[in-house]
Amino acid sequence: MATKIQSGNSTAGLANVDSAYQLLVVTEKDVTNNPENVGGIKIFSENDDGKVTGTPYLASPETDDDYRLRVAQDALLDTETFNYVAQNTGKHTYLNATMAITWSASGMTTNSGNITTTTTGVSFGSYAYFPIIGSTSMYCEIEASFTQQPTTNAIIDFGMFIRGAANPYIPADGCYFRLTSAGLFGVINSNGTETQSGVFVDVFGGANFVYQNNKKYQFIISITEREVEFWIDNQLMASIETPVGQGQPCMSTALPFSIRHVITGGAAGSALSFNLNDYSISLAGSQVSEELGTIGNRMYGSYQGLSGGTMGSLASYANSANPTAAVPTNTTSTVLTALGGQGWETDTLAVNTDGIIMSYQIPAGTANVQGRRLRVNGVKIDSYVQTALTGGGYNAQFTLCFGHTAVSLATAEAAATKAPRRIPLGSYSVASASAALTQLNTIERRFDNPIYVNPAEFVAIAKKKVGTAPSAGVVAYVISLDYSWE
Repeated sequence: MATKIQSGNSTAGLANVDSAYQLLVVTEKDVTNNPENVGGIKIFSENDDGKVTGTPYLASPETDDDYRLRVAQDALLDTETFNYVAQNTGKHTYLNATMAITWSASGMTTNSGNITTTTTGVSFGSYAYFPIIGSTSMYCEIEASFTQQPTTNAIIDFGMFIRGAANPYIPADGCYFRLTSAGLFGVINSNGTETQSGVFVDVFGGANFVYQNNKKYQFIISITEREVEFWIDNQLMASIETPVGQGQPCMSTALPFSIRHVITGGAAGSALSFNLNDYSISLAGSQVSEELGTIGNRMYGSYQGLSGGTMGSLASYANSANPTAAVPTNTTSTVLTALGGQGWETDTLAVNTDGIIMSYQIPAGTANVQGRRLRVNGVKIDSYVQTALTGGGYNAQFTLCFGHTAVSLATAEAAATKAPRRIPLGSYSVASASAALTQLNTIERRFDNPIYVNPAEFVAIAKKKVGTAPSAGVVAYVISLDYSWE
């Protein structure tokens, strides 16, 4: 039998019913004395009020089978404030075709020369790549502004994406904001195939979103395996679900921070610039109680190649075979081209000359190859005389070289290249005419502050003689690195 509730208000002794015919109720207030009156209520939090999308964005917390509420914290992976007057060439790479970028106390500015010339552009971003892991969320937060309204033939992309190698630097994979003459919108890119959100609309609905020239906005990209959200000043502007048939929004499992500004298809209608003040990259949804390197080795494998790259051990140590001896140089890798292992040096390189004893290039990040940073925690070098030395008598100085963008130790520091960073490892003496099987001192170095090597960069060990170089003979090395992937 149905019961009809008459609308009214509590002051008249009637139930409160709103204009949508919803009964207004108050839950039990005296839980201590009336526990049997406590019912179950679904809990939701409002992430966005829906002013742009038209629907409030609600999410419910998660409770496990032991009644524990799921909580997490953000792990900061990278941050940079652009308040200096020259590029940080150790952290960022910069390519350009006629268009230029400048750095100042007020930020980094693309198209600093205010050109409108077609077929020009700039590419800027981090050497480091940042991981997308399981049920976690990657956040990219950017504080930036535009100097002019959208204009014809000008494109600005900013966010997390793998940059194209040459003008017009087309993104190969990733998730990012894009500004064109049509307006501002979000893009996800899986190995070159883009899915776009459509131009953002105004907070009050209807018209396209219009930014104020030179006003700083907070742009946020939230990347998960199932969708990517685009926020401006804490307002959800759009979300793009992972397309059917894809396991995640982009093909790569790690992405660098990137900016692309190009003029293509004709001259720009006006001079437009993008001014970046700062950015932050963080990983949310995981309690990182262990170091990322420890987690990385567990997920990606210890002392072996990454998925999509060279498989097996990365150290060169042939089964039941000895290396072939070679004279080292400071521009090529001839003795040991691997991440540790055994190598034999023909010990005739001139004194006061750097010779590369070991060199390895970190795999470059692509849509199909994971872009991971190598974390080096320590180095150990064991060596002995394999073939008796003729003459000589010298001190051997060893250095760890890392971060250079070409195998040569003479690589120069520039906008899109890096010279090697060097850390002395130690030295030992090699006597003149040392006999075969003479054991030389072991060099071992631990790093309390780990060394990070970015994708596509090199890590190497170099040796320099001080004294007299032998005219013949071979020195053998067994090199091991304590390292992990992040």
